[in-house]
Amino acid sequence: MAHGRGSLGKFSLPTPARKLIRATTTTATRVSAAKRALPNFLIVGAQRAGTTSLFYYLLAHPNVFGPIRNKGVHWYDSGFGHPPAWYRSHFPLQATLDELAQRTGEPAMVGEGSPYYLYHPQIAARIAGMLPNTKVIALLRDPVDRAISHHQHELARGFETLPLAEAIAAEESRLEGEHTKMAADPTYVSFNDMHFSYAARGRYAEQLERYHHHLGRDQVLALDQRLLLSEPEKTVHRAFEFLGLTPHDGAEYPTYNKREYDKGDAEVRATLADKFVEPNQALAQLTNGEISFDQAE
Repeated sequence: MAHGRGSLGKFSLPTPARKLIRATTTTATRVSAAKRALPNFLIVGAQRAGTTSLFYYLLAHPNVFGPIRNKGVHWYDSGFGHPPAWYRSHFPLQATLDELAQRTGEPAMVGEGSPYYLYHPQIAARIAGMLPNTKVIALLRDPVDRAISHHQHELARGFETLPLAEAIAAEESRLEGEHTKMAADPTYVSFNDMHFSYAARGRYAEQLERYHHHLGRDQVLALDQRLLLSEPEKTVHRAFEFLGLTPHDGAEYPTYNKREYDKGDAEVRATLADKFVEPNQALAQLTNGEISFDQAE
């Protein structure tokens, strides 16, 4: 597949990423918001699990589009104070998508995503209120590795100053009361919850169950990040089928936002593994054994 030049930080993007027009929303897009589509699929997380890669793999399909600017609009989390028209202004014109669907005989899919959407306790309900028929994809990574990668990501961004063991020990106190504040004020954005939720984000079953409750199980697809790495075509084809699209052949699968990281010492990994015994069992049960992060494996 030919590659074009684009940007997502320092990374080179494939040709489909040209669909993400590099411009802020303009007065024109806001004026035409009522004529613009709303997303019919969302990639909701998890953080540091390959969501950017999956998003661009899906964009390789000619019937898949993203927002005007970049992968995530963040309306449901940090931008919920904006009106719905602001959210809609980020997406393609509905007439354009209708014409494409009629011409190809397949739906035109519009998506966006944020890895915070899976974890934030209020967002499943918000999405269901705005997009009750949308489809949701969650990409899950081993929670121990995810937490360690998350910590090193925050260190690199300058948001974290504590070493890993201290950060894990401090997590409960750092997050105390934050979800109560988020529930009380829809516009409240918790810095600590966004940046220091290392173990909390790995309790996947309870997060998926919120989406099952608000949208229904048939509108939620959970994928294992290990399979995206080892069998990318098969995994992406499964996502296309979930979206009602004929799989797009001949694609390439480069990795985006990849960061090499120290996997942590054995003691810290054991501490984290202990935190995930019951959550991992709940996830395996919820997915009928399809996704299992049992540390004994």
